[in-house]
Amino acid sequence: MRIFKLPKWRNIDYIILIIMTILLCVGVFCIRQEDVLIKSTNPLYQKQIFGIVIGSVLLFGLLFVDYRWIASWSPILYIGIILVLAYVLKFGKVINQVKRWIQFGAIQLQPSEIAKLILILFLAYLCDLFKDRMDKFMTLVILGAAVAIPVLLILLEPHLSTSLVIVIIFCVMVYTAGISRRVIGMACTILIPILAFIIIGIGVYNIEVPLIKPYMVHRVLAHFSDNDKEAASTDKYQQNQSLGAIAAGGMKGKAIGGQKQIRSYTGIYANESDFIFSAVGEEFGFIGGVVIVGLYLILVLRCMSIGVHSPDYIGKLICIGVSSMFMLQMFVNISVATSILPNTGLPLPFISYGLTSLINGMAAVGLVENVRIHSKG
Repeated sequence: MRIFKLPKWRNIDYIILIIMTILLCVGVFCIRQEDVLIKSTNPLYQKQIFGIVIGSVLLFGLLFVDYRWIASWSPILYIGIILVLAYVLKFGKVINQVKRWIQFGAIQLQPSEIAKLILILFLAYLCDLFKDRMDKFMTLVILGAAVAIPVLLILLEPHLSTSLVIVIIFCVMVYTAGISRRVIGMACTILIPILAFIIIGIGVYNIEVPLIKPYMVHRVLAHFSDNDKEAASTDKYQQNQSLGAIAAGGMKGKAIGGQKQIRSYTGIYANESDFIFSAVGEEFGFIGGVVIVGLYLILVLRCMSIGVHSPDYIGKLICIGVSSMFMLQMFVNISVATSILPNTGLPLPFISYGLTSLINGMAAVGLVENVRIHSKG
């Protein structure tokens, strides 16, 4: 295996790159609009453009290194991210009573975002290592333990939504890797009663469960409550405002429709990140929102297709893991903004403000393109 290899540019999936570029442009536009409306003295869109430059360098740099060699280094990357996540719990920057960031001057790094991609690489590596033992329960235990450590550290920050995304990515990758139905049945026999006990304990008897914070429970209760007091709470208020912003966009939106008035809903917290789809809806309307969702679906399907046609286990699992990550984040972010799911914080890939999630997403695209290029020789 040659580690460094000049990529054959004809083998690149340019549709993925075009879709990513469109989403990046939409993100910068919406973030800039938010900066203008709130008269920001520290424009976020400039930082977003800086992140795009760094992400582009990383994306194209990854094309020159064989993905199998990158995966072979994933155990070192895994140990590194575990240490960084532990560092965050002790010395991380606290924002809104949660400790998820490391401060580097004016830049904030969110290691839990990086952990997603590193775990995808590490799981692909481990599944390839144990591919002849996928019918053994101990294989699932080893794979599960590898994921449980970072998930526990992320839960302690706390960040439940990212932890759940990682767990679902793990399930998809392990299933794709060919874990036997017998092993899946054994795992379900153990886990389902435990999960049922936790859910009933929290929902019915108000039992405090370690790692499940009261505000997490409150968000779920507020979401499903018809009580006016709950509806007026911060969590529900955000989502109601988000729905109002999307509705204000109408069919064509204020950007596409040529409406000169400013956006009606400028006070939504995290309007540039977790709730950026409300800005997308108001600026580009229902039509624009549907187009954005369509672009994400095409992106995910293209990534999955590259994985399906990969000649080896590692390439296949990397693409499936990345596809799952993009799909989950898109679904959860838009579902929260449209009040389908309870309020939680996950970025919309390539559109939401956030250097770590942006660069991580572009690196993930680089890995998928890497699989396509080096699989074709």
